[in-house]
Amino acid sequence: MIREAKCIVVHTGAGISTSAGIPDFRGPNGVWTLEKQGKKSDTTMTFESAQPTITHMALVAMVEARIIQMIISQNVDGLHLRSGLLRENLAELHGNVFMERCEKCGKCILDSGVASPIWLGRHPT
Repeated sequence: MIREAKCIVVHTGAGISTSAGIPDFRGPNGVWTLEKQGKKSDTTMTFESAQPTITHMALVAMVEARIIQMIISQNVDGLHLRSGLLRENLAELHGNVFMERCEKCGKCILDSGVASPIWLGRHPT
């Protein structure tokens, strides 16, 4: 069925990032769930220190093999781009905490502290 498909789109959410140590927001121990209970998450993982998982890398390999054409993510952690996935193959529904848009020209710029080498560089405006 996959090989016969004309276009495959993958939708990712919290599960792909929780395996990288990033807590979810709505689950039983999620950040917002605990906040409502007056508690804080005990995780020490930050978006900056999290690394792409084997699942992120498998998705990149499937995009490169032209099995998957597009990945749609609800995550804001930047792990898809840090895994090497090209921006043209990714739609980030809720944005990316490391991405800024230049108000003058509209170009998207990733924070070079966490960006993949593909994204490094200066922006003139």
